[in-house]
Amino acid sequence: MRPARWGLVAMLAAAVAAGGAGNAIDDAYLASGWHTVVRGEEGSDVGVGPFQVHVHGATSSAQLEDRDLLTSPATFVAVDVSYATTDAWATPEGVLLVDAEGREFVPPSGFGGDGTPWAAGPDIWLRGALLFEVPPESLDGLALEFRPELPDARRPATTLRVPLTVTTSSEPLRLEPAEVLAEGQR
Repeated sequence: MRPARWGLVAMLAAAVAAGGAGNAIDDAYLASGWHTVVRGEEGSDVGVGPFQVHVHGATSSAQLEDRDLLTSPATFVAVDVSYATTDAWATPEGVLLVDAEGREFVPPSGFGGDGTPWAAGPDIWLRGALLFEVPPESLDGLALEFRPELPDARRPATTLRVPLTVTTSSEPLRLEPAEVLAEGQR
């Protein structure tokens, strides 16, 4: 081979090696869906993304009053939460419960607008209950996970996880629309 061809072969090998190294970095670090979990606790304000979140507690019941009295083989859980944003009106992309085994439970559909995430504004706190259905054996070890935006494998994300103390009620759960709170209230 002539020297010019050796240079061409060397440049081609360097390009293939650089591409392989780039793919390895992308697979190992960038496209893994990694995200940061901010740990919170009931009764305190915690910031995540553009949201300030305050979890008050959770109540479970075997029945739900939604125009009619409803029962389920699962257990209804209402999480009392208030939140506001720091900059503009927004609705969280995902609010769900995670049990001790890592199973995720989203708010069920079919109960009108009550019990699902609502829009909040800059320093305009709204308080309401988010409704979930979970298996009865999952009540111990539940945590609320608040996702300001949907996790995307191509960019980092931050979520809030707050362990819940769930109290059991013999009365049916009743859902009300979220209400705007006075200044300084949570």
